[in-house]
This record gives sequence, structure tokens and C-alpha cells, in this order.
Amino acid sequence: MADSVLRHRRAGRSGRMAVTAGAVALAVGGGGTVGYFQLTGGEKGCTGAPVEISVVASPDHYPIVNELTDQWNDAKPSVGDRCVSATVRAMPSSAVAASIGPGWDEAQDGPRPDVWSPDFSAWLSLAAGRPDAAGVLPQEKSPSLASSPTVIAMQRPMAEALGWPGRALGWTDLIGAFQGGKTWADHGHPEWGPMRLGMADPTRSGAGLATAMTIMDPDNNQQQTNEELYIALSASQLTTTSAEDPAALLRQYTVANNDDIPTLPAAIPVLERELAAYADDAPRVPLVPVYPKEGAAYADYPFTVLRAPWVDDVRRQAAAGLLAYLQRPESHQAYEAAGFRDVDHTTGDTRLLSPDRGFQTLVAGPERTATAEALTEMLAVWGVLQRSNNALLLLDVSGSMNDQVPGTNQTRLQLIQNAAIAGAGLLNNGTVIGLWAFATDLTPTTDYRELVAPGPAGGLLGGVPRRQAVAGAVQGLRAAGGTGLYDTIGAAYDRMQKAWKPNAQNMVVVMTDGKNEDESGLSLQQLLDKLKASARPDRPLPVLAIAVGPKADATALEEITKVTGGRTFVERNDVSAIQQIILAFAGRVS
Repeated sequence: MADSVLRHRRAGRSGRMAVTAGAVALAVGGGGTVGYFQLTGGEKGCTGAPVEISVVASPDHYPIVNELTDQWNDAKPSVGDRCVSATVRAMPSSAVAASIGPGWDEAQDGPRPDVWSPDFSAWLSLAAGRPDAAGVLPQEKSPSLASSPTVIAMQRPMAEALGWPGRALGWTDLIGAFQGGKTWADHGHPEWGPMRLGMADPTRSGAGLATAMTIMDPDNNQQQTNEELYIALSASQLTTTSAEDPAALLRQYTVANNDDIPTLPAAIPVLERELAAYADDAPRVPLVPVYPKEGAAYADYPFTVLRAPWVDDVRRQAAAGLLAYLQRPESHQAYEAAGFRDVDHTTGDTRLLSPDRGFQTLVAGPERTATAEALTEMLAVWGVLQRSNNALLLLDVSGSMNDQVPGTNQTRLQLIQNAAIAGAGLLNNGTVIGLWAFATDLTPTTDYRELVAPGPAGGLLGGVPRRQAVAGAVQGLRAAGGTGLYDTIGAAYDRMQKAWKPNAQNMVVVMTDGKNEDESGLSLQQLLDKLKASARPDRPLPVLAIAVGPKADATALEEITKVTGGRTFVERNDVSAIQQIILAFAGRVS
């Protein structure tokens, strides 16, 4: 993490704002103490030891905070008889969120901060989820220094093809317009090929985090429905470029030649001010701001004074003095001149945020927020959606799958077929997937039959994409016979151990509605012994089971999955099992 820290070395500067001499009285934290900062332009009144506070800022607003802090330092502020000053370092907000707390490692992360100013308050919420970090973070909301909404940066011709600027667009529109294999040909531009999205890592980028939340929870109710889950899966499928942050995404447009343009992402998430700076350089690839109709998620740049033991009363008062300087009208103007908005999301400086370039003076729509619980939960789901998977799916086709599902006109097999086909259509190109069906004596020598050999979902199999082959194989299944569960799991485990891939989530996923009925094959104890003997801690291979319907042997499945480090999902209601089945066929159950 230390190599991502940009340390500040203060140099002389010219053209600084003038500071009015006099005394500034400020109410600060710590029992309502009032500190007096003598801004006299001299150090004659300082008889005590000088104090230097440490400020850590997100890299995007570091240059402004750094410049304004230098100006504040030049005024020679003091607290009582002690001269105070501040140094500013840039450090990614995600890195600070992971490290903040009493155990801050100065050797790795630099001097421990007295003040933290991330880009999004969401990082404070995520950090506070750790008990050690919660103890040093304030419980009240921190004051904001500026703001910038997260927008969709789209290649201008592509945005116009979807109705921009007259039509309000959002991430759900972009994704929904290209679900089910649709391409730009369906929108009048076959020369552009498939839809390509770029995505910033939500675990490292505030804009990426805001975008992931918008895609996964477009109505901002802090919950995720099946429909929203499928939108997120489709977004994952359409994502062709991933990067640590929006700056890395924007660089690919900067260096592109004309031949590269059609292969670049049509849309990426960025902060408005980042796009404004990009547009101001007369780029070869014009990108325009699309303000998501799902609402605006703002970077709000909170100025957070820590409650840590090392932040004593003098440091708190010094931080309050610096905050007062950063909140001056002249300081707000410095932010606005760099493309930021004021804390109320307005701007009086439209040189960078020019309406001629598509920027809106007033951002319409609701402001998006998220609870700490929703952020944590959806980040976990997002990680499942994005990871590289290597999965073998085992589908029960025994005779009980012909039972009708209560309250529907479908058999259990038909219900699972429909869910599986939907899931197969959401497979990422990089997911490695294979499919077996199983029932007693399905072949002359085994209880299982390989329907689709393992391979990348986007790769061709018999002239068609493997995801299409999976859907076709599932559609043609017929149910008959008993449940040959144990032999099938044992054979699948052997197969996947040989096909194990590093840097991927390897798994065997079994879906069944019954119990083992092959009395001539492995017993439960024999299967457990076999799995225990075969399991390798350095090559994890969990078995994940979806027990569907009232007759599924969940107890045996839980014993089997526990031995391998997996888990069992018990879905007694067939209809409620659909989401897990779709996730399984999308290679995303976990």
C-alpha cells in the first residue's frame, strides 16, 4: 500500500491569496473548547513547541487542498502560544479506509493522519464497519469541502444514438438495451459491434463504488430484487474493460488512435470534474456526460477530524482553523475553477462545466445515498459477480423432477430449465463452465452424462457460444429414473480437481430435489471419506448444493458440502429457488 501514497513536499509558491490579519475565534470539538488562532503574519507570539497536523486527502482534490493549506501555513497561524501548520499527503480513500485505526502503520502508510478528507463519505461508513476504525472516526457527519456527481461518460455518437441529450438515460437503460445478445445493430449501427462497458473497481474507486450501487440498487431502497440482480449480471457480461479508477479508464481514450475508437468502451463511470478536465483538452475521442436518471451519487469530500488518542486539543483546534480557511468563499472559488461544485451541488464557474459540452448547471433527480450495511452487502455480491469462476454444474433429472410445482402449471424440471436458460444467458465470457445431468443408470456405466464439456462461456462449441450450448442442452432434458447423487458428486469432484485453475473460484454446484437412490454405488460415508482424502487446502474446491423442494435430502448435502468447505442452500419452495439456480447457471453462486 505504501507505493500508492503520494507524499507532499512543500515548495515555495507565488500568487497566494491574501490573509487578513487578526484573531479568529472557532468553536471546535472536544468538550466545546474555543480556540483562538492568531493570524498575524509573524511568529513572535509563539513560545511553545510548534505543532504540525497531518492531513490525508484523496488524490483528486489533493492539489487544491495542498495549495490552500500552503496559503494557510504562510499566515503563520497559532493556537495559544504555539505555532501550528499542516502538511497534506495524497492517498487513495480505499487505502485509508483499510488502514485507519489505532494500528496505523507509519512505516508502511506514512505519518498517521489527524484529518482525513476522502472523496466520498461512503469510505467513512465502510471503515466504521471495523470496530478499531469506528473508535477513531467521528460519530457526527463531517463538513463537506466541495462536491462532484458521478456521471456516465459516453462516446458522443453512441450517446446520441440512444437519444441523448433529449432523452434521460441511466445505467439500467444502457444495460437493458443490450441484454439478451443485442448489439449496436439493434440500434441502427452494426459497424459498432457489441456494447462495451468500462468499469472502475468499486473496492478502490469512489466513482466505481457509486456506480456499482446504482446498477445493483437502481431504486436506492438498500435492497436487491431478482430483476436488479439480473441487471447487475448483465452489466458484468457487457463489461470489457476494468481499471482501478476512472483516471485509468480515461487514459485509454487519450492514447487511442482512430482505428481503436470502435473497440473502446461506449460508456464508463467518472466523476463530473474528471470528465470536465478530459473534455477541456480537446480530446480525439469526444465523451459527453450522461447524468444517470437513477439519481446522482456525489463525491462530497468530507473534512474528517479523527477522534484518535493522538489528536489532542491543540491539534483539533488547528484542524478547525484549517477547515475555516478551506470554507472561505475564495477557497470555494478555487474548487469551482477546477471543475468541482459547491457543497450544495451548484456552481458559479462554468468554464469547465460548460453547457456546450453537455454539462448541466443544475443536476436533476434525487441524490443517492447508501447505508453502511447496504454498501457492505452489495460490495460482497459485486465481488461474486466479477470474479473469475471455474464451475461444473450437476443437474438432477430423476423422475421426481416431473412433479408439478404447487401454484404453477410447470413441473420442477420445466421451472429449473427456464431459470437455467436465463442464467446461462448471463454468463461472462471468461467464466469456465461445464454441465452434467444425473439420474440412476443414466449411461450403461455411470449415473451421470456430460452435456457440455467445460470451457470459456464465450468460446465456441460446435459453432455456437458455449453459453448457448448450455441453454440448448438444458432445454432438451427429460426426467426419468432415480437419483444417483453420491456417485455423481464423487466423479465430478475428481474431474474438477484435474481441471483446477489458479486465480479462479473453482467449484462443483449440484442441484437436486431428492436423495440418493443408487444403492449399488457409494454410500454417504464412503463419499465423505473420499472427499476428505481428496481435498487439498492449497487447491480449494468447494461443493455447493441447492436443495430444491420438500423431498431434497438437505442433511446429507450439508455433510457433503461441509467436508469440502462449501455450503448448502435449502429452498423448500421451488419458486424461491429460481434466484439461486440462475446464479448457479451464471457461475455466480457462492
